[in-house]
Amino acid sequence: MLPQTLLLALAAATLALAGTPVDGGTWVEDHPGFSQQQCAGGSICGNTFFIPTSPNGSTSGSGCSNGHLRAERRYKDDYSSGVRQFGGDFTIKFMSGSRIAIKQTFNGDAGPYFIMAVEQGGRLYSVEGGQTIAEGVAKVGSTVRINTVHDAKSRRFSVYVNGKEMYRDGKAPGGSFYDKIGAYTTSTGTGDLSITWTNVQFWHKA
Repeated sequence: MLPQTLLLALAAATLALAGTPVDGGTWVEDHPGFSQQQCAGGSICGNTFFIPTSPNGSTSGSGCSNGHLRAERRYKDDYSSGVRQFGGDFTIKFMSGSRIAIKQTFNGDAGPYFIMAVEQGGRLYSVEGGQTIAEGVAKVGSTVRINTVHDAKSRRFSVYVNGKEMYRDGKAPGGSFYDKIGAYTTSTGTGDLSITWTNVQFWHKA
């Protein structure tokens, strides 16, 4: 058994790693506010986002016009230039559904740009085009670290999973962007899902 002092040191090191930006260079942390969207039976409690098996028919509230299951946090980190980074840890608490969006980078000029979804078996993938980001990592009870880096000038968008770059788009569109996290059924997705996001942070490159 490891001594308690060593366990505490390891825990502290893990927390420090969780809050460390990727991609090199000098980063300055930002602290944007947010609004919340709870639609068709989706709900948010603290940092936990839940959608049930099927929608309840409600289309009222922010972002609810299509009646899709939604429990999301929309961060007010709007940007159209520079290099921006999102970081956060997610843990799926339970999931009987599949093909559920859990992280979005939204283009306010043109609609969703990048949507990362999860399906049964723990596969993370990009909804547009279906490209696999990471296979089998997002299983119930496992904590996964996600970082996205967006260079608006060079139009490069990267996704890091547990510190490793796993997805890159070198032809990202221009526009004004912001980040969303939570749970939202894709056009082919179903609930239910309960997911908790922690250590959520934002940076811009100095």
